[in-house]
Amino acid sequence: MPNTDSYSLTRSPKAAVVSKVIDITPGIDFHPRKESTPLSAKAVATKLLTFSQRHRFALAAAAAILFAALIVTLALSHGAHRVNTATSPAAQPAAPFRPAGIPAQKIPPTAPLLVELNLSSALQQGLVACQWRGNGKDRLFMDARSNSAQPLRLHLDAGQLLASDDSTIVIVKSQTLDFAPHAALHEEFPTAATSSGNHVIGAEFHLSSGALPDLDKLFAYVAAHPEASASAIQTATLILTENLPLSAFARFNELSAGPGAIQESQDFKATTVDILTALTIVKDIGIDRPLAVTIDPQLEVEAMIDPSSHSLAIQYYGITDEWAFWKNQLLQGDPTTRHYALYGIARYYPNVALEMLPKWARGETISPVFRMSAVQALAQTGRPEAIPILRELERELGATTDLGHAAHVGANFLDAQFSSSASADTEPRRPSLASAGN
Repeated sequence: MPNTDSYSLTRSPKAAVVSKVIDITPGIDFHPRKESTPLSAKAVATKLLTFSQRHRFALAAAAAILFAALIVTLALSHGAHRVNTATSPAAQPAAPFRPAGIPAQKIPPTAPLLVELNLSSALQQGLVACQWRGNGKDRLFMDARSNSAQPLRLHLDAGQLLASDDSTIVIVKSQTLDFAPHAALHEEFPTAATSSGNHVIGAEFHLSSGALPDLDKLFAYVAAHPEASASAIQTATLILTENLPLSAFARFNELSAGPGAIQESQDFKATTVDILTALTIVKDIGIDRPLAVTIDPQLEVEAMIDPSSHSLAIQYYGITDEWAFWKNQLLQGDPTTRHYALYGIARYYPNVALEMLPKWARGETISPVFRMSAVQALAQTGRPEAIPILRELERELGATTDLGHAAHVGANFLDAQFSSSASADTEPRRPSLASAGN
C-alpha cells in the first residue's frame, strides 16, 4: 500500500540517491550502462557529499597520511640542502680582470718600521754597541754597530757627559744618528772639556749620567749661533763649570802675575777675541754672577788694543766715547796698564800719536815705562811718517840704550812693511805689551 506520509515522501528520493551512489563506488563489480539523461552539477555535488560523509574516517586517515608524507619530504629536502651547503667549499672571489699579455704587478714588501729613541736608551736595550775615543778636549770619535733588524734613528743630545779615567767632556751639539739594520757607523763629534784638569790626550770614554749647571743654556745658544768658535765655546764652558781666572785662558803675559806665578796649563789658552766672545756668550744667556776672569783690568785694555776684538770690546764694555776711554786710561787707569793707552792711541788715532808720542819718548821726567811704550807705539801707527821720527829718536837717545834700540827696531819694522809688496796689506805685529815696562 502506498505510503502517503510526508516524512516518507521526502525521504524516498534520498534513499534512491544513496543507492545510486553506492552503485558507482570504485571497486564494485558492475557493468556500465548508458544513462539516458546526464547528471546535473547539483546531483554530482550531492553524490560527492554523500560519499565524503559516508567515508569520512577513511578520507581523514588518508589525508593524515598524505600530510605526514609531505612533511617528511620537506624535512628531507631541507636537510640535504644544509648538508650540501656545509660541505661545499667557500665561494672564491673572482679574479680581477687583466687583459692578455699584461703581467700581474708585484706588491712591494712593506718597509721595516723605523725605531727612534735616545742613544743611551738604545745602548741599555742592547740595540747598539758603541766604542768612544776622544782627546779630552774638543774631539770625540764613535764606532758603533746596530744589533737590530730594524732601522734605527738615535738621538745624542747636546750636554751629554762622557768620562774617561781622568777626564770629563760634554757633547756640544745635538746629533741624529741613522743606522741601517745591522750596519756600522763611524762619527766624530765636537766636545768641550768640563774641567781644566783634563788630560788632553787620547783615551777611551764612556757615557756618563748627570748634567752641569747652565750648560744647557750655553748649548742652546750654540745651536742658535753656529758661527761661535770652538775655542770660545770651550772657554765659556770652563767659565761656567769652574769660574777660572784670566790666567787660565790668556795667551798674553799678565802684568799682575809676577815672576813667581804658577804656570797655567797651555791646553786651554785662548786668543783675546775668543775670551771676550766667551764672556759675551755668558752675558747673553743671562749669567750675571761675578766672574773671576773679569777681575784683571788687563783684559779690557788688551781687548781694546787688539784689532780682532776691538769692536766686540766696545760693545761688551759699553764704551760710547773711545777717545775719552783712552784719555781716562792714560791719566787715571790702573797703574799696571796705564801705559797701554799709548798703544791704543797709536793704533786708532795715528795722527795724534805722531805728534804726541815723540814728546813722551823724549820726556826725561816721564816714567821709563811710558817712554819705552811711546817709542814702541810709534811703530803701531802703521804710517810711513813714523820712520824718520824713529830714526831721529835712535840718534838722540843713543843706539846702545834701551830706548835707542827700541827706536831702531821700530824703524826697521816699518821699513820692512812698506818695502815688501807681499806684506803690504799685513796687519803690523804689535810688540808684547807685557814687556813694555821691563
